Amino acid sequence: MNRIDIVYGGKPYSISGRSLESVQIEIDEALASGVPSWLRVNSGEGRFEDAYLLIAPGMSVALVNVKPNGENQVSNGVAAEFDPESADYSQGPEDDSIELYDQD
Repeated sequence: MNRIDIVYGGKPYSISGRSLESVQIEIDEALASGVPSWLRVNSGEGRFEDAYLLIAPGMSVALVNVKPNGENQVSNGVAAEFDPESADYSQGPEDDSIELYDQD
């Protein structure tokens, strides 16, 4: 089964049974419409709990296509591993001119 990990508001979520491309298209269409919309995701760890993420201009969303057999994704010849359980979601971008996280 295909799974997409999502980071939204510094918290992990996931979507299963959909392709990365279909989620990207849904987000692109929501943004192009100019009307805020909701993306249904799973917020439960180990069990399904529906959550809905607001998709609107200015909202940051990160998508990670998780390979079902544990293969690393390769981009430009460099393997990338992502473990949502141990990822540090509190870190913002290194470039201070872009603010993605609340700094309170």
